[in-house]
Amino acid sequence: MKDQTLDQAIIEAARFIQAAKQLRTARRATGYDFGSLPRESGLARRASMDLTRKLADLRQGR
Repeated sequence: MKDQTLDQAIIEAARFIQAAKQLRTARRATGYDFGSLPRESGLARRASMDLTRKLADLRQGR
């Protein structure tokens, strides 16, 4: 496990948490479901995908 990869995974995790909180806030404010909030749900999905890739790198020791 490399320190740089771990640091990147931490950054991506924080970005995902922020995007997920924004999505939850927007959903509560509008009352819409997740499909009706394309910007917020897209940001959360992208952050999730990036986090998944960084975690895979971390597991592979890259």
